[in-house]
Amino acid sequence: MEQYAKKTFLALKNPYRTVEKVYPNVIDRVRTAWEKHGYAFYTGYKQTASIPDSMLERMEAEGFLTHTRDRMALGGRAVDMQLLNPLTGRPMTGSSSGTALNVFYRINDLGVGTDGGGSVLAPAAALNLYGFISPLIEEGHMRRFQKKSTDGISFSPSIGLIARELDTLERAAGAALGMELQKQESQENQGEQPPEYKIAETEKDLDIFGPREGLIEYVRNTVRGGVILVSREGPVDLMELGDTVFGHFSQETEELQRRSGKGLMRVANMCGLSALTVPDRGLGRCTVLLGTSRPEDIQALFACAGKYQTPPDALTERYFGNLSMYFED
Repeated sequence: MEQYAKKTFLALKNPYRTVEKVYPNVIDRVRTAWEKHGYAFYTGYKQTASIPDSMLERMEAEGFLTHTRDRMALGGRAVDMQLLNPLTGRPMTGSSSGTALNVFYRINDLGVGTDGGGSVLAPAAALNLYGFISPLIEEGHMRRFQKKSTDGISFSPSIGLIARELDTLERAAGAALGMELQKQESQENQGEQPPEYKIAETEKDLDIFGPREGLIEYVRNTVRGGVILVSREGPVDLMELGDTVFGHFSQETEELQRRSGKGLMRVANMCGLSALTVPDRGLGRCTVLLGTSRPEDIQALFACAGKYQTPPDALTERYFGNLSMYFED
């Protein structure tokens, strides 16, 4: 209970200006969640009307307790000029910027954002967190929010999840989708064959950091039922900023934008796919897994993710995991 209280103290202190609203009374629901589920995860939601209250209620019932409303990049921009990435000192990747940061800072265990062209997957990758999106989450509701990207591509956003641990992300995805994703051994599934994998890097002529139109065609032609497309990406927004507003001015700025490390994560949602990012060794690096949104392929994404896991960075864990450093004795 002390750790839950410290999370709220930090959210109220709001030293990084990442929080829009805090719900301190959430602590009253922790014991009930533990008794029912064996866990209670503090959850932050991107401050956007496109995430419906019905989802908050459903996640609450599964032990993911609403703790904060989080800042987002103005206008849904791909970089947030008001928030900083604490690992690089550069502008934070958007647009679910505050949501990712509040998970990184340990204010929340889970973050819920929206992703049109990488707005959940990229912030997660920039902070070496896990990210997941699926068009099946609140599918009917999200179709109402069709948009056009800064480079002129029409799409409907997906709701996505961000967490520090894969197990937390998997539990949350199951709750959000209303399906069982946790691994269950049985005689029926012991004989199943592992899913087929497609490695994007084997396509030598594919520039994953190039214009989205060609990538969308490639991904749609590659990903199908039973196939997981794997792409190694990053470092996200470390060398340069992956932002169309910045990149559209000239060939020079476009070339700088390409050095942002954002590849297929920018088109996963635009292709109508589910996708998962797994932190890799190195700052802002990740493995992106893309699959269809059939239940069996979403299960395959999480099964596949475990094979790409690397140990978390010990120094980062030790420094940012110390919530007491924000408060004087």
